[in-house]
This record gives sequence, C-alpha cells and structure tokens, in this order.
Amino acid sequence: MVKVYLDTQYPKNLAESLQLLHDLQYPKEYEIIRTNRVEEQGEEHAVILLFDRTKKGIDIITEKHYDAGFKVFAFKLNLVNCLDLYQLSLSTLHLWPKMLEAISKENNPFIFTYKYQGSNLKKIK
Repeated sequence: MVKVYLDTQYPKNLAESLQLLHDLQYPKEYEIIRTNRVEEQGEEHAVILLFDRTKKGIDIITEKHYDAGFKVFAFKLNLVNCLDLYQLSLSTLHLWPKMLEAISKENNPFIFTYKYQGSNLKKIK
C-alpha cells in the first residue's frame, strides 16, 4: 500500500475527500495521511505533498524529503499570493490522476511541482 502524506497546510477536507475516493478502490492501494510529522526515511513507496515557497529553485525542505527517499509533489506558492484553499483543492484534485500515474510509473524518488490552476506537473528531479 502506498502511503500519501499531505502536509497540514493542505485542507483537512481535501485529505478526507481523497481518502474517501480511495476507500472505494479494491484492493485498496493508497492511504491518505494528513500530518506534519513524517518518518525520517521514506518508505519504499511513500509519497509526500508539501508546499514550496521559494521563487526560484527548490526549497531546502523539499530537497531533504527527496534525499530521504520520498516521492515529492510540491505546490509552488508565490509568496505574494495569499493561500486560497479552494483553488489549491481544485488544482490538486485536477492533477490527482496525473500524480497517481507518476507514482505508479516512477520507482525512484522524484520531485514534481505544480501551481494554482496548473494543468501539468513539472518534473524537477
């Protein structure tokens, strides 16, 4: 089973919605966990969705999760914009099938980024 960790900055309702969708799946392949505490080392199939607030490049926290063995999806939030939870949820749900595809295709750790109303994931590593 793939554990998908959502940073607590993601709305609780989004995490619950994703879990409810995957509860319909048999056999169950994904477990959605909303937390701010993640194991030091990524499990074999562990995935994390987090925020990356840097303008250019990748935040050190994003990089450390990648180095620890996680598959990382980083939401690029421009520091000028305030966080719109509705738009964040819509963007994440829209990209969810692409995220699942990347998770299943990629065996090694990776970093993908995405933005509000983005239609694509951008592979960084």
